[in-house]
Amino acid sequence: MVSARQSMKYNHKAGIRAGLCATGTALILLALPAAAQSPSPAQARQWCFGTDKVGDDRRLAGCSAVLQANPSNALALANRGEIFRRKGETERALADLNRAIDLDPKDAIAWYNRGIAHDDLGDRDHAIADYTSAIRLKPGDPLYYNNRGNSYIDKNDYAQALADYGQAIKLDPKFALAYFNRGTAYREHGEADRALADLDMSIRLDPNYGPAYGNRARIFRDKGDRTRAFADFGKSLQLTPNNDRDAYARANMYFDDHDYARALEDYDRAIKANASYSAVFNARCMTRAIVGRLQEALADCEQSLRMRPNDPNTLDSRALAHLKLGNLDAAIADYDAALSAKPELDSALYGRGLAKRKTGDADGAGRDIAAAKAINAGIADVFAHYGVE
Repeated sequence: MVSARQSMKYNHKAGIRAGLCATGTALILLALPAAAQSPSPAQARQWCFGTDKVGDDRRLAGCSAVLQANPSNALALANRGEIFRRKGETERALADLNRAIDLDPKDAIAWYNRGIAHDDLGDRDHAIADYTSAIRLKPGDPLYYNNRGNSYIDKNDYAQALADYGQAIKLDPKFALAYFNRGTAYREHGEADRALADLDMSIRLDPNYGPAYGNRARIFRDKGDRTRAFADFGKSLQLTPNNDRDAYARANMYFDDHDYARALEDYDRAIKANASYSAVFNARCMTRAIVGRLQEALADCEQSLRMRPNDPNTLDSRALAHLKLGNLDAAIADYDAALSAKPELDSALYGRGLAKRKTGDADGAGRDIAAAKAINAGIADVFAHYGVE
C-alpha cells in the first residue's frame, strides 16, 4: 500500500564573495577555448575578481592564472574554491578555502563559503563552526544565520535553528527564504499556525518561490482544507515543474480521492524529475495495480524493492498485483513477508484473507479477514475501490 513520506525542506543557500555571487548551482566543467585557458594577467584579474557578470569557467580560469603567478593570493583561492563548490568538486573547494582561511582568517565570506561546502558533504558540525566564525566576524549578515539554522535543523536542534532564523529575520525583515525555512521548521514540529503565518509572509515577499506554496499546501492538507491544498500544490508545480516532492504529495492526495488517473500523472512526473525514491515507485505500483496495469505494477514494485529490499508496504502492493493476476501463491507469499515485518498491516491481512479464500482455505481466510477488520473496520470498502472483494 502507499506509505506516507514527510516532505523535506528545501535548503537554498547562496555564498557571496567580493565580486563573486555563489548561486549554489552545480555545473559540469566545460572545455575552455584557448583564449580562456591562457588569459593575460589583466584579463585573469578581471575574470577572477571582476564585479561584472563572469561565467564560472572564465572565473575558474582567471583565478587559476592569478594563483599560478601568486599561489598565496587569498582572495583568488577563496573565489576559486567557491567555483569548485558550485561545480560539485567539493574536496577541491575545501582545499582552496582551507588555504584561503589560513592566509586570511578574518575573511568572513571565506568561512561562510567553507561552511556551505561542509554542508554539501553532510558535515553539519564543521558547517556550524564555520558559520559561527563568519558570524563573529560579520554579525550583521542574515545569510550566515539562515544557513546555520539550516545546519541545526539537519541536526534536529529545533531551538537553535529557530533562534537563527529569527535573528536572520530581525536583521532583514524582508528575507523571504528565512521565513520559508522557519515556517518549514514550525510545520515539521507541529506548530501549524506559526508555520502558516511564516509561509504566508514568505509568499508575500517572494510570490515566485514554488516550494513555499508546496509547504503551505501541506498545512492546508493536514488541516483538512483540500481545496486550498490542491491550489497551492498547483501553484508550486506551475512555478517549479520538476519539484518531485510536491508532485508526489499531490499524487497522494489524488490517490486518497480515488482519482487514480491524476495520481498516476503526478507519480510519473515525480519519477521523471527524480527517480531515487523507492516510495514513489511503490505508490505508482499500487496505483497501477488498482487500475489493472498489472505487469507495469509488478515492474514498479520490483524497482522499489531493489531500492529498499523487504519493505512491507511494497510487498503489500506487489501482493495486490499478484492477487489480481490470479497468482495466489505469490500473493500469499508476499503478504506473509509483509506481515512478518509489519504484523498489524491491515491491508496485508485482508488481502491474504481474500487470497486464502480463493484457494479454498475458508478457516484461514476468516481469521485473516476478521483480524484486518479489527484493526480497520472499513478495510472491505478500501479493497472495493481496488477492484477486489
